[in-house]
Amino acid sequence: MNKKELVGALASQAGCTQAEAGDMLTAFCEVVTNEMKQGDGSKIVIPGFGQFVAKHRPSREMRNPSTGQKMMSKAKTSASFKPAAALKDL
Repeated sequence: MNKKELVGALASQAGCTQAEAGDMLTAFCEVVTNEMKQGDGSKIVIPGFGQFVAKHRPSREMRNPSTGQKMMSKAKTSASFKPAAALKDL
């Protein structure tokens, strides 16, 4: 399912226009993105669906496979999604 199909399904389920459903989806994505940008430990919990969690990955020593040179990777924070039990048991 792509974004256009998702917007169509949301519009028919909610009984609104596709433009309104598209705006709601865009707003949802912006809220999740802004919350995840706040850093490690940020999370959004939606009961029955799952949770979006910001995870911090510290820098670590790694090796370049082509040269064998040791270097440090950059520390970063990435978003992950943990599905609720209802989604795990599909």
